[in-house]
Amino acid sequence: MMNNRQKKHFTTHGQKGVALVISLMLLTVITLLSLTAMRSANLDTKISINHQHKQFAFQAAENALTKLTVVDPTNVDAPGTLSGTPVTNTNWFQEDGISGNASISADLTMDMTEKSKPGQYKFSGYGLNVVTFVFQADAIGRVDGTNTTAHNRMEVALIRD
Repeated sequence: MMNNRQKKHFTTHGQKGVALVISLMLLTVITLLSLTAMRSANLDTKISINHQHKQFAFQAAENALTKLTVVDPTNVDAPGTLSGTPVTNTNWFQEDGISGNASISADLTMDMTEKSKPGQYKFSGYGLNVVTFVFQADAIGRVDGTNTTAHNRMEVALIRD
């Protein structure tokens, strides 16, 4: 048989569910922290994807300008060589995406800014008796399937006899 002292040990007189309330509050706090961490991770992922797309668009524009400097200048649709009206070469540069990356492309706009007098410019330190057409070349690179674009500009001189 139990005496009174032993009975007090097993009674639940002072308990009103405080442990349950505290554990529910802790569970709520942990859940909110978890949701905040997941949102932060999603935002970081979006930021890194946008940065990658911006880099791809920049590379497309750079590649368009690089292509301009290495191709035969007669293949470039420059503004009638003398008209002074900007001409856009649509999809001047295109590259298909590899291993899950988006395709990139770039338009090239040529705008003549100056027609030099013969011999006005020196090339490699030598004055040649040629006319030089100076163009402003604008490349607009983009990542297909996104709204990401990048704009690069360079001045180009085409030498004509």
